[in-house]
Amino acid sequence: MKRLVNNVSFCLCAAVCAILFGGCNDNDDYDIYLLIGQSNCAGRGYFLPEDTLNVLEGVWLLNAELVPEPAVAPLNRYSNIRKDISMQLIGPGVGFGPAIYQKTGHKVLLVQNARGGSALESWQVGGDNLVSYLDSALVRAVPALQYGKLKGIVWHQGETDITNGTAGDIYVERFSKMVAALRNGLGVGDEVPVVVGEVGQWAWEDSTKIEAFNHGTLDRLTREVPNCRKVTSDGLNYRMPDNPGDPHFSRDAAIELGKRYAEAMLK
Repeated sequence: MKRLVNNVSFCLCAAVCAILFGGCNDNDDYDIYLLIGQSNCAGRGYFLPEDTLNVLEGVWLLNAELVPEPAVAPLNRYSNIRKDISMQLIGPGVGFGPAIYQKTGHKVLLVQNARGGSALESWQVGGDNLVSYLDSALVRAVPALQYGKLKGIVWHQGETDITNGTAGDIYVERFSKMVAALRNGLGVGDEVPVVVGEVGQWAWEDSTKIEAFNHGTLDRLTREVPNCRKVTSDGLNYRMPDNPGDPHFSRDAAIELGKRYAEAMLK
């Protein structure tokens, strides 16, 4: 009962904050995007020496004080649910943010809040955690709305659910509930798009399971969840050439995946 009350109270608070920061906000300084999911969203592609020095053109990152700062990798550094900082490397946001800016000319504010290894179950309101990962993302995303308008949500996750055997019907049901809760907590409707991405297509797991998720489960999401699109992982490679059992995208693959997210988002 305490857990239920806690989550209900949190969601009510989030809804009120969304109205205060978002619904009545005429600030168009930034186009805001929420990036959530597990490790391939957080970023696991290995750095080049310049990656932690180069500021992403036209892109800002919401920091730990909930203030925009010029975006520099790793972009998941301020996630309130992340694993150790040493594990936060290059993810799709590095390709996504600049691609959006180059197409729109609008300043981009990324709110990144991913958690490596997290199953979709952990992103449900009232899940196993007293405060779920979804709630934790809203803690950061809702205050960001004072700086501009939410333009979209990027979700990259699925590897854990494929391994756990929860990547079919139950995934579709949980994802639908999560997106509805996110939109509600952020005070937006179906006009805000959600873009999802295929997991890596190499043999890090049973290839039939990967195929079923990428071309079965994710395709269902695009049909059953309003304003939802999918991007392909065709041709994207893994980060360790001698270890195809690693489910993580390489640096270049993660950046390319981000560009594909941007293209789908802008459609």
